[in-house]
This record gives sequence, C-alpha cells and structure tokens, in this order.
Amino acid sequence: MILKLRVASLILIHILILSHVYIFGSDVVGSIDFQEFFHSFIKLGVVNAGVILVFIAFTTTLIFGRFFCGWACHFGAIQEFSWYILNKLNIKPKTVDSKLVTLLPFIILLNFYFIPNIYHSINNPWDEIIVTLNEPDIWKFLPGFTIGLLTFLIDGFLIVYFLGKKGFCRFICPWGAFLKFPNSLAFFKVRKTGTCTECHVCTSECPVGIDVSYEINNYNKVTNTNCTSCLNCTYGCPSNALSYTYENPIKEEFNLKNYIQNKGSYIHTNISNQFTNIRNKDFLFLIILLIISFSLDGLYAMGHFMAFGIGTITSFILLFKLKKINKILQYSIVAIIACFVLWHGTIKYSIWRGYYNYNQQNYTKAIRHLERATFLYLKDIGKFHIRLSEMYLYQNKIEEAKYHANKAKIINPNYESPEQLLNLINKH
Repeated sequence: MILKLRVASLILIHILILSHVYIFGSDVVGSIDFQEFFHSFIKLGVVNAGVILVFIAFTTTLIFGRFFCGWACHFGAIQEFSWYILNKLNIKPKTVDSKLVTLLPFIILLNFYFIPNIYHSINNPWDEIIVTLNEPDIWKFLPGFTIGLLTFLIDGFLIVYFLGKKGFCRFICPWGAFLKFPNSLAFFKVRKTGTCTECHVCTSECPVGIDVSYEINNYNKVTNTNCTSCLNCTYGCPSNALSYTYENPIKEEFNLKNYIQNKGSYIHTNISNQFTNIRNKDFLFLIILLIISFSLDGLYAMGHFMAFGIGTITSFILLFKLKKINKILQYSIVAIIACFVLWHGTIKYSIWRGYYNYNQQNYTKAIRHLERATFLYLKDIGKFHIRLSEMYLYQNKIEEAKYHANKAKIINPNYESPEQLLNLINKH
C-alpha cells in the first residue's frame, strides 16, 4: 500500500510539473526550483515560489526526514524508474560505497550555490526583502530539449547503471546535501522496534543504497542522512522489526560517529554481492572527476549537473572498468579522454583569461585568448565574436572587426548587437 501511495505521489508531481510548464505558465507562479533559494533569496533578498518550496522542504525534513526527496522529487523518481527498468532487463549494477556520497554534493553546493551568492549579498546588501511569486520565468533554469534529454540520460540512467541505486542523488545532488542537516535532527525516523533476523531485505529494498540492517542493529535507527523516508524498508521487513516512529531529537542519544559510515557496513554475506567498495581510491576518484567536470561545466550550454554526471561516470570508468579490457585499448581510451579534457580545459581557461583581460581593457591579450577559444570551441558562440569585433574596432583593425561582427550576425540574426557594431564599423 505504501509503495502504491508513493508511486501515485511521484506520478502526480510529474503531472503538476508538466501542467505548470506547458499549461499554466508563469502568470501566477514562476520557476519552482531549489536554485531560487540561492540565486534569488540569498543573493538578492527575493522571495519567490522556489524559495517557498525550499522553506517547506527544509521544515518538513526537520519533522519527517527527507520525505520530499522520497515522495516529491521528480529526478529521484526517474532514477528509481531507471533502476526498475535495468532490473527488468536482468541488469543488476552494484551500488558503489564511497565517502564521496557525503563529500562531493557539499563541494557542488558550496562552490556553485552558497559561496558565490553569499559573497554577492555581502558586497551588495539587500535594501529590502521583495516577494514576487511569478518570477523568474519557468524556463530560466530549464535546459533546452537536447541538453535536457542528455541530462536525464546521463544523470537519470547512466549514473544508475555505473554507480548503482540513485547514483545522482548520492554523489551529486546539492539539494540533498542541503537537507542532510535537518534530516539528522528529524523527529520521525526508521527505527528498530522488533526482533531483527538480519535477513537484510531492508537493505536490498532501500532505493538509496543504505545498509539499513547494519544501522538499525548498531544504532537502533537509520542514521544515514541520505534516507529519503520512502518506507520501503518498513513495509518490506518480513519480521516487522522496523517502524517509522516519532522521537524527540533533543532526548535522543546523538553520536557523530553514527552518521559516518562504519567499516562494518555492506559486508554481510546476504548483501555483499550488491555493493562494491571503492573507499581506498576515493581521493584519486575525486581529483579525476573534479578535473573532468570543471573542464566541461558551462560549455555547450551544459549545466553543473550534466557536467558532474559526465565527470563522475567517466572517472569511475577510468578507475574501475578499464581493467577488464586489453592494455592497448585501455591506453587508447585514457589518451582520448585526456586529450578531450585538455582541449576543453584550454577552452575554459582561454574564455576566463579573455574576459578578464577584456574587463581590464587589455585588448591585445584578450583577443589572443578569445581567438583561441573561438578556434577550439566546437560550437559558434555569437558573444565571443561580438567581443572580438569590439576589441578589434578599438584597435582600428576594421577588417577583423567587420569579420567578427558578420559572424555574430550569422549566428544570431535576430540580435541587435551585431547590426549596431556593423553600423559603427561602416562609419570608420
């Protein structure tokens, strides 16, 4: 019964999302996105629908645990559906046990959302708190069809195939990291209320890959802050040893080590074949995935989630999957990936240095960097050509300025900037 209710809840959420995007629009309610808490509230002091969503999610997590993640997150549902499809195809990926499930989401949360927006708000203090529920537009944080489809494929399916149960939620999702603290203080938790036979059905049924049996037998409750209160373990327990029960967290015994995964988890013979431990290579795994992810992030309209999904999957393949093929093919794949990362890392560096020197009005250096970025980039970017045209015009290099202005006009024929630049150039 619980499973049917949760499936119905997740289906309803998808219907509401599609109705909001394609039927109702932004007239009354704008983007309902977790990012709004950081980009609007923390940065600008604006309260909108996304900010309200985060306050609701945070408050309900303090009471019920990460109920939102288990019952209302569309991306979590997609990953569970991917796991279901893989199992129907008799493909049973091992779920990866790694310390990065705690560390990496916090790195993403702090680097992209907390630190830059807090820094902006400190340097540009709010004048007042503004409430505006119909802004921003729904599509502000939604990718186009191609990038959206690729994101769902990479973060919704491939990451589950390679890293196991809810690989995106465990390794990447910054919103899950944001809810870990209130989850640790939640009133309602899965607790041991009966005699456990250590059959480990609860661990096998957990969609987030928690060793439920280990935790309830060592701590009398599930302490893992990835728990999404889905209740799969409680209704699946054949001995009725688990319940989702209330207890005042102030009166509860709190021990920090209970929230740090113990070496004794995931090793019981009933479940050891379902998990793979990579903790001895966590540091190397983290370094490689950060290099790959940051080299791609922001390129080709790629968002943080897609870039880090590619980085995490590619790093996992490099470290743990290439051993099964012959050495020549191994070295070839490593060389191709290394060249790809170096190539795109050079593009990212060139764009950064180009705009830095442009803002410093050091046009000679800025031109050199942006020309390199434009040459290496696999996609024509109009704004690069606009900047190059401007800088060449400042240097009285009319032919070069005209060339880049015309390129920008071809790429973005409906934009006014290229036409304005061409008018300025023709006056010279």
